[in-house]
Amino acid sequence: MKVLIITLVLLTVPLLAHTPKSVDLEYDSETGILNVAITHSVNNASKHYVYKVIVELNGKKIIEQTFKRQVDDEVQEVMYKIIDAKENDKIKVTAYCNISGKKKGELTIMAPAKGDGA
Repeated sequence: MKVLIITLVLLTVPLLAHTPKSVDLEYDSETGILNVAITHSVNNASKHYVYKVIVELNGKKIIEQTFKRQVDDEVQEVMYKIIDAKENDKIKVTAYCNISGKKKGELTIMAPAKGDGA
């Protein structure tokens, strides 16, 4: 009986947990600010949440931040100042669920938009 209960619990937890749905990145070359929106819909943001975010610049980890809860039941948003990033650099962000799974988002830094010269 004990084995059956443990098996049922182990099979149920993955059904309740899920990886973040998306990791959307936006980088402002003028300010050096990286905005990250992690879509992770949960019923209770203090028990099921994005617990860690890792930011890499050109494959090198530059930021690791951990959380004790998610800000709201839909999205975890974070902002980072990245002063060393330049045109054509690649930023990768990995968001980890505290129960199960992870999701990555990536972007390549483009040149700042230039005025139309008028």
